[in-house]
Amino acid sequence: MRIRSLVPLLLLGALVLGACGSDDPSRKVTQGDTLFTVSFDEPGAWEEGAYPVESSPPDSTLAVADGRYRIEHRAARSSSFTWGVGGEPAGNVIVEVEAAQTSAEDDNLYGVLCRVQTDDSGATRGYALLISGDGHYGIATFERGALSFLLEWHQSDAIHQGQASNTIRAVCVDDYLAVYANGHFLGDVTDSALSGPGQVGLIAGVKRESTVTVTFDNLAVYEGRRE
Repeated sequence: MRIRSLVPLLLLGALVLGACGSDDPSRKVTQGDTLFTVSFDEPGAWEEGAYPVESSPPDSTLAVADGRYRIEHRAARSSSFTWGVGGEPAGNVIVEVEAAQTSAEDDNLYGVLCRVQTDDSGATRGYALLISGDGHYGIATFERGALSFLLEWHQSDAIHQGQASNTIRAVCVDDYLAVYANGHFLGDVTDSALSGPGQVGLIAGVKRESTVTVTFDNLAVYEGRRE
């Protein structure tokens, strides 16, 4: 069982906030064939477990229950996050998932990971396309349990705040990354650091001495192509 990495991250209060530079995506992509879908009706569809395995109670619990994938994470003395992966590795993907925050603390993050790869030493890397409970979004590289933002947090009225549901759409096609919420484009970046196939993941994190609970449902992963 892989131990959950709980490296501190910067949350919203530590970053400069502003408006996104464009209301339209900088590139056009085409949604291709469906690679796989997950409805989370039964256990075993996605990574499950309690981490760290030797901790009681655990800091993170990942479980399929009541027809949804549930991530619950408790941050201790520093902000942190956890994640779970599933499905077959794929390269260029468009991922769509319904996410619902059920916990009270809004200084958090949750969303989609793409191109998640683990090397022989157990180090994990990928891309994170994120929103937050107080209406922000960002895009980051995800490596060795830490987030480095390529697109720092910006705010959008398209994101439903607090204990609410949001449909997140994440685009990872070649070097192009874009995040959407509830059918609205939020922001995009280009980055060529991570190429090749990787798994899709789901992620949630929160500020120190707080807890976040997010459920996910109706995950769909499509082939993505540049126009």
